Amino acid sequence: MDEKQAKVAAAKARKEARRAIRRKLAAESAETAAALGLPATAVDVGASKSNANRPLPAPPQGLSSDSCTICLFYQYKEPAWKTKEHKAALNKVTELATFYKVTGRGRCAPEGLNCTLTASANDMRAFCYALREWDPAFNETDFKLEDGVPSSTRFRTFTLRKVDELVGYALDGIKAPSLNRHSGKHLEAPDYHAQMQKKDTVIIDVRNAYESDIGHFQPPEGGAELLDPKMRTSQDFPKWLNAPETKAKLQDKTVMMYCTGGIRCERATALLNQITDAE
Repeated sequence: MDEKQAKVAAAKARKEARRAIRRKLAAESAETAAALGLPATAVDVGASKSNANRPLPAPPQGLSSDSCTICLFYQYKEPAWKTKEHKAALNKVTELATFYKVTGRGRCAPEGLNCTLTASANDMRAFCYALREWDPAFNETDFKLEDGVPSSTRFRTFTLRKVDELVGYALDGIKAPSLNRHSGKHLEAPDYHAQMQKKDTVIIDVRNAYESDIGHFQPPEGGAELLDPKMRTSQDFPKWLNAPETKAKLQDKTVMMYCTGGIRCERATALLNQITDAE
């Protein structure tokens, strides 16, 4: 099979996989809606599903030519990129963004990549698949795509900053907890919602105080307890987590976390599990 045939076969396989996923999600949506006492069409489970290790959803039909797609994603890298690898990653991601006409903002640290990007629907998906082809670690990435966004919101340029840490927990280098050894469990939205109903659960809002003031999850009466660390910056979190009063509230509880896109929860959960394992 030559290169052209291989690409055609791969595209066909992705299309068939997307069809199978759509059928499965439709069944899950109907089941979830029934459990909530809602019409079958009232719940779209697929909108909340991670696309990590799965084909990306195809662009919706009938998209306006005067629209773009926004993509938010992060990916931690473990073991971390060494100095030369970090520089090479900066250059490669910039090269791919230029090639696929992707614009936006990003942060690239030895521990991984975090970006908010815009492009056409097809170019954005091509960029994401190119990242997966370049480094298999990006197969685990949940690329959060929003199509049909007015082109007036599109970033004008692409900027990728070289940084020491993706989230400012001041845990860069050897102090950062291993995600391979201490990472938490990712829950899909229906499962997260179900766990919120349980009394033996604590939910931690890992965002900064001003974000929590704008809006936050509200567990049902008799369900989980919401904890707001009221952080001014993310550097406040390790100290709050180690406080005796915090540990008392978390003892013998199922602990869930949430932030905006998942990147803060990822490291925060690993930090909590590292502390728990050490004790």
